[in-house]
Amino acid sequence: LGTLFGLFQHSKEEEHESELITTIKRAILLIQRDEFKSAEQMLHVALKIAQDQQNADGITYIYDLLANLAFAQGQHAKAEKLFLAVLQRLTSNGISDDDLKISHVSLKLAKIYEEKTDFIKAEEGYKFCLKNLDHKVKSPGPGSESEDATVLLAMTLDWYARFLLDRERLEEALNYFKKAYNLCTSIYGEVHEQTVVLLNDLGTISFLKGNMDDAMAYLNKAVEIGRHLPNMEDLSSVYVNLGNIYLQKRMFEEAKKYCKEGWQNAKRHKNSEGLQEATLCLDELKKVTRS
Repeated sequence: LGTLFGLFQHSKEEEHESELITTIKRAILLIQRDEFKSAEQMLHVALKIAQDQQNADGITYIYDLLANLAFAQGQHAKAEKLFLAVLQRLTSNGISDDDLKISHVSLKLAKIYEEKTDFIKAEEGYKFCLKNLDHKVKSPGPGSESEDATVLLAMTLDWYARFLLDRERLEEALNYFKKAYNLCTSIYGEVHEQTVVLLNDLGTISFLKGNMDDAMAYLNKAVEIGRHLPNMEDLSSVYVNLGNIYLQKRMFEEAKKYCKEGWQNAKRHKNSEGLQEATLCLDELKKVTRS
C-alpha cells in the first residue's frame, strides 16, 4: 500500500504501547490477506487505543493506513479526507514540504484528484512531487532516504506519464515514460515486469504518434524480456499489441504468430481480458486475409 516510512516509532520497553503495536500488526496482516473490512475494523480498534494513549505519531500512522486502505479499494472520497488529515498532522508537527512523507501522501492525492477529474489539481500534485523527489535524488543529503526517493520518483514519473497519455498529450507522455523507463532499469535492471510494462507503454505511444518502427522496436524488446518472466500475467497484452502493429503493416504471418502467442500466454495465466484481446486480434486477421 506504500505507507509512510519510519513515522511511527515505538519503544519496546513501554509496555502500554505493546497492545497498540500488536493491533496494528494484525491489521496489516489482514490487509496483506485482502481482508479489507476486517482490517478497517482492526485499525479503528488501534486508533481508539492510540487516542487513549494520546500517541500522536501512532494516530497519524493509523490514519495513513486507513487512507491507503480506502485508496486501494477505490474509495476516493474517504481516502482524500484521510490523506488530507495526515498532511495536516504532518505539517503541524513541523514536517517540511520537501520531506518524503509529504511526497508519499501528495502523490496519492494527485491520483485521487485525477480520478475525480479535477485535472488541474492532479497535475499540480504530480509536478509538486516530481520537483521535490527529483531534488532529493539529485542532491541527497546526509542520512537521506535517497533509495526510497528514487523508487517513489519512478512511480511518480509513471503515474504522471499515464495522466498525460489519458489527456492525449502524447509528446509529453512519451518523454515522461522514457524517464520512468530509464529510472526503472537503474533500480531493477532490464529483466523486470515493470520494465516490460513501460516498454509496452512506449510502444503504444509511438504507435499512436504514427512511429511504427519505434513502436515495433519497443514492443519486440518487451517481448524478449518477457520471455525471461514466465510468471508475468499481463504479458499477453504485449504480444497482442505487437501482433496488431504487424497487422497494420500487413505482415500477416508475424501478426498471427504474436496474436497466437498472446492467446496462449493469456490462457496459461487464466487471463480472461488477455484472451479477449488476443481473440479479437486473430478474428481481425481472419477478416483481413479473407478479403
